[in-house]
Amino acid sequence: MKTQSLRIVVFSAAMMLHATYCVGQSNVVFYGANTNALNVIFADKNLTQSSQANIVSDLQACLSEWGKTSELRLRNKGASAGYLDTPSRSPNYPKKIDFPENVVSNGTSGLALQIPKSLSDAYANAFAFAAANSNIVAAGYEFVRFISSSNFVSLSSNALPNYVLFKNKYSTAIAESNEIVRLASQIIKGLSYQTYYTPSVLGFYYSSEGPAATNLWLNVPCSTHPYGDTMEWSGYPVLWHNGKWKFCSWNEWVP
Repeated sequence: MKTQSLRIVVFSAAMMLHATYCVGQSNVVFYGANTNALNVIFADKNLTQSSQANIVSDLQACLSEWGKTSELRLRNKGASAGYLDTPSRSPNYPKKIDFPENVVSNGTSGLALQIPKSLSDAYANAFAFAAANSNIVAAGYEFVRFISSSNFVSLSSNALPNYVLFKNKYSTAIAESNEIVRLASQIIKGLSYQTYYTPSVLGFYYSSEGPAATNLWLNVPCSTHPYGDTMEWSGYPVLWHNGKWKFCSWNEWVP
C-alpha cells in the first residue's frame, strides 16, 4: 500500500465555529502542481467571515491532492471569465453536489472562483450537522487517518471486524465476524489498493441504503494507479454502524 500522510483538516465544531481568521483577509485557494493561487468570492453576500473561511478551508482540503492537475481555462462567456478545469468529478463531494468551477472577473483582484449560494447553503447545513455531531465527525476523520497509515496494513485479523462490516440476511453477526477474520489478509490487501485522503465536511450524508432505514455514510476520497502513472479518483463510502465507522459489504441488508 502506498501510504499517504493526511493533511488532516479537523472539522470539529469548535474549530469550525471559532476559526481564527484575520479581518479583511482575502479568501484564496491553491490548485495545480505549482500551487497556483486563485481568489474565492461568494454569491451570497450575507455570509460571515468565519463561514467563508470554513468553506475555503474545506475547498482547499479537496484541491490539495485531487486538484494538483487542475488548470485555469479562460473564456468569454457572458459573466464567466473562465473555469477551473479539474481531472474528474470531485471525489470529496457526494454525487448530488458539484465542485465549483466558474471563474469570474473580480475587479482589481483579477479572477476569482465563484461559490454559488446553493453550495454555500449546503456547507452551512454540513457545518451545522458537524457541530451537532462533533464526536461522530471527529471519529470519521480519525478513521480515515488510521486506514491511511501503516497501522491498518499491519492490523491483526481478530481486530479487523472493528473496521469492516459484512451483513447478510441469512447469517448471524458472529458468523459474519468470523468470516471477516478468516478473510482478513485478502480484505486488507483489497482495501489497501487505493490511497485515501481527507474527506470534505460535505462528505457526510444519510441514505436509505444500509442496515437501518436511515444510515449515515461518509464519502472518503481515494485514488488508484491502475495504469502506471495514470491516476484515477473516486469516493469510497464508509458506514457509521453501532458507534464505529466501517468499510461495509452486504448481500441484502436485514429488513
